[in-house]
Amino acid sequence: MRNTLAGMSRERWVRFTILTLCVVLAGAVGLRRAWTDATVRPPSPRPVCQLIRPAVFDILVPGHGALEAQGEQGSTPGTRSNTCSALSVSPTGELRASLWVALIRLGRHDGEGPRCVGREGPLHMPIVNRVNHPAKLGDAAAYVVSDTADTDRQVHLSVCFGTYLVYVQYAAREVGEGALVDAATAVGQEVLAWL
Repeated sequence: MRNTLAGMSRERWVRFTILTLCVVLAGAVGLRRAWTDATVRPPSPRPVCQLIRPAVFDILVPGHGALEAQGEQGSTPGTRSNTCSALSVSPTGELRASLWVALIRLGRHDGEGPRCVGREGPLHMPIVNRVNHPAKLGDAAAYVVSDTADTDRQVHLSVCFGTYLVYVQYAAREVGEGALVDAATAVGQEVLAWL
């Protein structure tokens, strides 16, 4: 009888141990799942129009109309952004130049942290199936140049800096690739100077 009691105690101990391990593992899996699925919206970034000197807009988009600013947008889960754009149109109605800048603040989403460099895809967002060229700005940067018409070119610049992504899109009529890239880089530097 003593062996039976000892055996039952041992059997209960094994069951208790197995049950405890199952509960701990289930809890760990649940916590891991909750952590990777958590979305944390970051604070709003500063209004991007205010971070770029008016003279920069006047030089890059001569004769532009009023600046168009859109603030407090959540383009994708776990982000907040502000945008600013300027447009210059000729008297005949043709687009002469356009500048669009977005300042995106990154938070946590789908297990990705708020650091821009560590996230999937921020530097590859501009145009798929184009060659990304590295640029020396922020923590990491890349640009893509695309033709939009016979004489128009457009540059897309993405810059990672800490928890920020700065995105610049600049198009100008009859402007060379080097000048486009320099212009977008100058705008990126203007924004980064305030972060």
